[in-house]
Amino acid sequence: MKPTALLLILGTVLSTSGFSQRVNLGLDSAIAMSLRQSRQLAIDKAKVEAARARYQQARSMELPTARVGAAYTRLSDNVDPYSISLPNSGTKVLNPQIVNHFTPTLSLGQTLYAGGQIKYAERSMQLLEQASQLDLQQNRTAVIYNTIEAWFNLFKIQQTEKAVEENIAQVTRHLRDIRNYEKNGIALRNDVLKIELQLSDLEHSLIEINSAQDVAGYNLSITLGLPDSIRYQLPEAELDQPISLRAAGDYLGDALGNRADLKATDRRIGAAILSVKSSTGNYYPSVNIGANYYYSNPNQRVFPQESTFKGTWDAGITLTWNLSSLYTNKHKVAEDRAIQRQREFEKDLLTDAIKTEVNSDYQAYIKNREKIRVSEQAVSQAQENYRIVDNRFKANTVLISDLTDANTLLLQSRINLLVDRADAGLAYYKLLQATGAINQY
Repeated sequence: MKPTALLLILGTVLSTSGFSQRVNLGLDSAIAMSLRQSRQLAIDKAKVEAARARYQQARSMELPTARVGAAYTRLSDNVDPYSISLPNSGTKVLNPQIVNHFTPTLSLGQTLYAGGQIKYAERSMQLLEQASQLDLQQNRTAVIYNTIEAWFNLFKIQQTEKAVEENIAQVTRHLRDIRNYEKNGIALRNDVLKIELQLSDLEHSLIEINSAQDVAGYNLSITLGLPDSIRYQLPEAELDQPISLRAAGDYLGDALGNRADLKATDRRIGAAILSVKSSTGNYYPSVNIGANYYYSNPNQRVFPQESTFKGTWDAGITLTWNLSSLYTNKHKVAEDRAIQRQREFEKDLLTDAIKTEVNSDYQAYIKNREKIRVSEQAVSQAQENYRIVDNRFKANTVLISDLTDANTLLLQSRINLLVDRADAGLAYYKLLQATGAINQY
């Protein structure tokens, strides 16, 4: 069932049935819904956007700078102008009193060389952005598995409930038969009490199962972002999918090649290496070019000054070398190198943890598959034992305690089988999570 169709059904149920109906919920639909509403993934997406913005900021450092400005200055009028008399030219004022000064400017600049700091900072931010995207992918894997786990927990409880309800119906038939035997004088009151006690125990177990189902359903609703009053019906067909098992080394190879957290660690190691190179660049001089355009009134370069706007410009190249960095920058370099070693050790630690996790999950899946085989044999044996005892009960040639024991053994074997099947399915998904393959959803 498509998630959108499921939501329409849920809306109909909530509006017409007073929250009383069960809604079919397949595993794929549950995963899709949890991925859409996950708050953790929303946080991770915001982190990716922030990392992308930091990368774009680093890229902008390579672009030329452009600045415009304007200034106005009012001078005092208490300076007497200086004038001279020239032959044939009359009197000339050399410093006319211009009290209003306007200075609009346009400045352009570009860094030509800065020891590689800008280039390495940009590449470092790019790797950190990729690492944040991989963190999102890894947390997406966790959301998927947590949903699968919640789904399987509810599934096991529902299947147990179903087995107990069938057993209650079976014991109820036995109780009816034994009461008839009692009326006919071929059974004792004590025999009736034994069956009634067994029925009471089953009903008590069913109450606990219903309570556990409410809790598991509530947890699944929280995971899916749905009202906690919804009741789910989980299809048993989810366990019937064929599962082939490869060699343990294949799963380990997949994990080391696919795990998003391991790839993210590689990106952070690369960013740390570039940070070392960037901080090392502080040892070198920087070279910048720039140009300025002035449209001033009065323009200081014009003599004698006039109260008119006149444009002038200048351009040049600047070399700056902070000599103190030759002995102060070593501590920054040492810090960045320590961070690089830290990231490398973190990768080694994560690799060991991944190997342990894959091996543990692989062995757990093998164990659960073997438990299924044993449980299937137990169910077959319990069914045959119950058939024989039930026939003898109908012929009134068996003790009631033998019948209750056979019934209990059959119920327990059936519950063990369904739990083992669910645990095997969950163990396989856990193995996929450990290898990074569960992110296919």
